[in-house]
Amino acid sequence: MAYTKVFAIRARLDDRVKYAVNGEKTELDERIVYTADPEKTDTVRFVTTLNCRSAETAFAAMQKTKKKYKKTGGVLGYHFIQSFAPGEVTPEQAHEIGCEFARRLFGEDFEAVIGTHLDKAHPHNHIVVNSVSRTDGHKYHSSPESYYNDVRGTSDALCRENDLSVIAPQGKGKH
Repeated sequence: MAYTKVFAIRARLDDRVKYAVNGEKTELDERIVYTADPEKTDTVRFVTTLNCRSAETAFAAMQKTKKKYKKTGGVLGYHFIQSFAPGEVTPEQAHEIGCEFARRLFGEDFEAVIGTHLDKAHPHNHIVVNSVSRTDGHKYHSSPESYYNDVRGTSDALCRENDLSVIAPQGKGKH
């Protein structure tokens, strides 16, 4: 039963990227036995980038795209949150679903960072996306229509494909 949120980033895109990949929230160590092999002592970190070399260089790549197309103002990016019910998915499943969610929505066009946070009872993905397309310079615009049709529709489709519950809409959406 994933639910989604989206926030426009109007200042400090770099802070949102850092938050999404925060090691204290994206690491899974051997103490969490239901998802990690107890014989392993390495830490598993759930961070992936889309159309960037690494999480460490993602902000610089996003800035380079903005400068290339002379679109450094206005909405700098978008912060999507995709959250799952406690116990419904493993951290690995949550992360893979988050990565596929970003791929389906943004494909080859936009740079994004996906971090799966495990610091709460419910695994949740933070996806920070550049507002400017790296392929043609157009800006992504979030609207109620794009949220319900694209964002929520994609998340719900992924939940169904992975045999997860889906929240049935009841009446009008809320802000």
